[in-house]
Amino acid sequence: MKRLWVLLALGFSLLAFAQTPKPFAGASLNFQWINGIGLTGLLLQGGAYDLLGDAALRGSIGLGLTPTNYFELGVDVLVPLSTDRLTPYAGGGLGYVNFSGTSFVGLRGIVGADYTASKDISLFGEAVPILYLVNGGTAFGIQLRFGVNKLF
Repeated sequence: MKRLWVLLALGFSLLAFAQTPKPFAGASLNFQWINGIGLTGLLLQGGAYDLLGDAALRGSIGLGLTPTNYFELGVDVLVPLSTDRLTPYAGGGLGYVNFSGTSFVGLRGIVGADYTASKDISLFGEAVPILYLVNGGTAFGIQLRFGVNKLF
């Protein structure tokens, strides 16, 4: 219990050095393949840029459209590699997908680019390779996402 309080105190003290967070919300089309099975869906996401230095924290929820219904949750940390109008970024996170009665929990990497279309609108595309743990084994997946974010 004492360790938890120390970690919380350290976390809050690090937040004191953070810039003012910039919240965002967005949506994307999500094309993914898990061990050769193709899934298409809509992903809704929200989070904030500049939480710790330049890093962003993003949470997402996805719903499958075809060929089978699926449900997806994710949380990611993204780090910009530049601050230009076209900003490449990299990151990683955790994901959960459930389809056809099977649950997949995965570790994922993220490589993408964000294009600032206006002061508060950005377009993005990203590739997300994922290593899933399922039924005592592993499965490989990859997602391609194309979407838009609104800054607040």
